Amino acid sequence: MFLIYNFLPGGNLERFIQARRNTAADWWRLHRIALDVAQALTYLHDDCSPRILHRDVKPSNILLDKELNAYLSDFGLARLLGSSETHATTGVAGTFGYVAPEYAMTCRVSDKADVYSYGVVLLELLSDKKALDPSFSQYGNGFNIVAWGSMLLQRGKAREFFADGLWDTAPHDDLVETLHLGVMCTLDSMSIRPTMKQVVQRSSSSAPPNHHHHHHHRRHHPVCPSL
Repeated sequence: MFLIYNFLPGGNLERFIQARRNTAADWWRLHRIALDVAQALTYLHDDCSPRILHRDVKPSNILLDKELNAYLSDFGLARLLGSSETHATTGVAGTFGYVAPEYAMTCRVSDKADVYSYGVVLLELLSDKKALDPSFSQYGNGFNIVAWGSMLLQRGKAREFFADGLWDTAPHDDLVETLHLGVMCTLDSMSIRPTMKQVVQRSSSSAPPNHHHHHHHRRHHPVCPSL
């Protein structure tokens, strides 16, 4: 079995996040990446028939082209959902740290499990922490980026969440709103999590002005096809 992809020279989002540690992140770019991935998932969940659950949304499965447009890739774990089905019962697949709690515990996977994984990716994109960052060990077992984001929001210390340079260069309201969105996507109760379509609506309304990439009005399709 071979999976053949278009080659995307920007590498994957995991590498992008690691490399960024040395340079101040550009808020416009991060927002664009987050929105690209949200649009890809909305397409899979709402526009495909049968609908598609990706089941392995994580930074290493998000590829970037040379303009750093993001594409969701690797459908090796994807499941199809019939029009009347709200969830599939299946063995738990995915990657530790990105799997929604209800899916891990009950083997019932729905679009809200992808929403959870997306929320974890969004939190990683905003911060300099991994989903299961070693620095969290001080807070005890099972503490992850989701718990950390919620904790800082509740304590009014949101600014401590963001990657170096982000708080100094981006509008604070937009940053806190996006952190809040990441936390909403990763709530334990899947019924309170937004749908990916709602995430796109909220992200689009807070989009920063595009000040240096005028050719981006031509939208690419953010799902990376296997040939």
